[in-house]
Amino acid sequence: MAPSYYPMKTDYKCKYSKCPYGGVVSKDIAVKDGQNYYHPECFKEMNNRKQIIDIFYKYINKNEVGANLRRIVDLIIDSKKATSEFLLYALCYVIHHKIPLHHAAGLYYIINNDDIKQAYKKYKYKQMPKVDISKTEKAKDVKFEVKQDKKNSWDKILE
Repeated sequence: MAPSYYPMKTDYKCKYSKCPYGGVVSKDIAVKDGQNYYHPECFKEMNNRKQIIDIFYKYINKNEVGANLRRIVDLIIDSKKATSEFLLYALCYVIHHKIPLHHAAGLYYIINNDDIKQAYKKYKYKQMPKVDISKTEKAKDVKFEVKQDKKNSWDKILE
């Protein structure tokens, strides 16, 4: 145990090399993986990239050059052409629907496929939490009252 005169760490360094948050993660939100700490979003992004590469090798082409595949995945995600979640969904969609894909460069084509984009929108819509309107409290009706003085209408105009 550390001696009491050392201050307790409240911030950790995010170990994700492409961290968009500056690399410092607070202890409250940090996700620990082994000895490393990550932002929750960075951890999800890192795992999505790993899954994309693993799925590509397992189901598409096990002979693809690793550096080439990682470079293409990084270019697609880092240049904001697609999110890692969308790319992972699109890859699973291709496998499930048996769409031909033989090389890593084909990932550019599947992210621009309109059928995959529409299916992803439906998938995201189904994941959204549903709000039951009947259970929400209705705002009480506010009644406004207007008190008019019993003056002649010409008197009101001249005031």
